[in-house]
Amino acid sequence: MRTRQFWREATLAAGIVLAAPSAFANSLVESSLRNSSLGQYYAHLQAQLLSAGRLRTDARPYDAPITASGLTNNFAEIAMRHEYGGSGAKPLVRWETPVAYSVTFGASVGQSQRISDHTVIAETFATIAHATGHPVHAARGAANFQVLVVGQSDLPGVADHLKRTAPELSRSDLMAIKRMPRNHLCKVIAVPHGDLRQGYRRVVAIIRAEHAPRMRASCIAEELAQGMGLPNDCESARPSIFNDDEEFAVLTDHDKMLLRILYSGHLRSGMRRNEVVPIVSALSSRLAH
Repeated sequence: MRTRQFWREATLAAGIVLAAPSAFANSLVESSLRNSSLGQYYAHLQAQLLSAGRLRTDARPYDAPITASGLTNNFAEIAMRHEYGGSGAKPLVRWETPVAYSVTFGASVGQSQRISDHTVIAETFATIAHATGHPVHAARGAANFQVLVVGQSDLPGVADHLKRTAPELSRSDLMAIKRMPRNHLCKVIAVPHGDLRQGYRRVVAIIRAEHAPRMRASCIAEELAQGMGLPNDCESARPSIFNDDEEFAVLTDHDKMLLRILYSGHLRSGMRRNEVVPIVSALSSRLAH
């Protein structure tokens, strides 16, 4: 989750639209998002980051070599620690069943943004599927990975929607969504099975619709990858989207290696750090060069 404060209807068949604006109202809806105080705040944030050389889109940067030791250490920090403290090290958890995703848009999101965001989400899931080798597809029925692109005004309705469609979420999860402060740039909630060896049961990703395009695409990339089992950020990870310095806005080659390692047949959900690290070290030696 990013939290720092500094800074064709056919295409949407797999999604559930909470409320669709008419064609007549569409331009007004999108203009309202851009011109809202939150939209202006996020636009200013993106402008600041870009002027500082952040939000890079080069997935294989020449100035950030990937080493086996770095990849191993970063995997341990990103895959096996809680993002916000918790009890420190945690077991490995990933999807052990196919991922079926849906895309939901709030009433505040205009049609052209729905189309462009749906494309980014589908392309990001395709990248993840290629990197992991794990089955990931748009849901034809019930989804176990829900992506919601919503504005601030949609959040109360989103919480009510998730009560019905994601009953595994706790009351505190729903309240956290309903009351997301503006410094929570996006959010992912992952619910594992009671037996961790079965991996994830449900994931919900919340993408703020008010973000400017580059930041919104960056949020999509990070939250979807986090929802696959890479939940933490690591300040030493580079080149990586899993770093709160916002240097990169896309999944880098480093991040794709992390995803590939995560879904290696040598690993499984429920494994502890002492079991995982030797395996990851061997895998990293083959991938990094």
